[in-house]
Amino acid sequence: MGATTLLAQQRITSHVRTLVLRPSQLTSDQLLAWKEAVTADPSLQSPFYQPEYTLAVGQVRDDVHVAVIEQQDKPVAFFPYQRGTSGLGLPVGGKLNDFQGIIGRIPESLSIQAILKECGLFSWAFDHLPDTQSALMSSCFGVTGSSYIDFSGGWEAYQADRAQAHSSIIRETKRKQRKLARDVGDIRFVFESEDDSVFEQLLQWKSAQRRKTSTFDVLQMDWARRVLDKLRTIQNDQFRGCLSALYAGDRLIAAHFGLNSHKVMHLWFPTYNVEFASYSPGVSLMLNMLKEAEARGISRFDLGKGDERFKQRLANGAANICQGAVTANAWAKYCNNVYGIARNRFRQLPFRGLLRNSKRWFDTWLYR
Repeated sequence: MGATTLLAQQRITSHVRTLVLRPSQLTSDQLLAWKEAVTADPSLQSPFYQPEYTLAVGQVRDDVHVAVIEQQDKPVAFFPYQRGTSGLGLPVGGKLNDFQGIIGRIPESLSIQAILKECGLFSWAFDHLPDTQSALMSSCFGVTGSSYIDFSGGWEAYQADRAQAHSSIIRETKRKQRKLARDVGDIRFVFESEDDSVFEQLLQWKSAQRRKTSTFDVLQMDWARRVLDKLRTIQNDQFRGCLSALYAGDRLIAAHFGLNSHKVMHLWFPTYNVEFASYSPGVSLMLNMLKEAEARGISRFDLGKGDERFKQRLANGAANICQGAVTANAWAKYCNNVYGIARNRFRQLPFRGLLRNSKRWFDTWLYR
């Protein structure tokens, strides 16, 4: 009796399979299971974990896939990825993707290495992996902070919290916005704009900013612009592309395109008219967005990686985000470890800034 029971348990445990599908091949039941997995896990509330994001990128790129892990013929986990050169896996959307990882829970009988082999990958590189992704943490070789604003207590409570933290950014920005109104024209804020000219201006401003700072511009890629254009048409209760705009008189002062899920808003592509930089238009737009977001039931604003001053002054929390690569075999793991050591040592070199162009060229090749 005992042996029979044990054998039955082993069969149940071993009845696990991995299906590799294109996003468009996902069934309604699989998409529902994906959404249920997101809802059940507080660490997966970013809009990047919603299936709509992967579906949109998959409509533009033919190298996007989803590994659906099933146990007893029911989907229990999802691994969205982009198949790069020579078996190198990337997050869906590459540099567009600010929160990465596995959705759901992988059965104990299945290793991440086995999943990679089913996907035809020798490695999967990541650079925005939350430290809550325990199945992948052993492959991490660098950790940084990703700032966020928690205003679950309400807009007024958040303002009081920032004042108590001796941050004067809200008061200063309100003063500058009043001055902007006097100097240029009445302030008008649009939380969800459908104006194509605003979207095109945002793309131009953002690319100009990247050229000025000599940093990688993902928007130089036609596919990336097409992805954003698709995302801004998605409007449902759990996922929305959101184009916001701030005007002074009839002048567009600042714009932002981001993604909203049920409770989370993500800072993605903020930009502004440099002619009005002295008025802090970008921060002014963000504060208007925060106030409106509260009224719409959003309680968290993810600001992403980076140590920009406005993030330091506005944020009241940070999550640990990891960089690394999961590998399918010992040789790939060795190469990954060597790369991680070299990367960390390189960052300590005084002349690392001289090689910025090399990194930008490499990113352009990798995320093309």
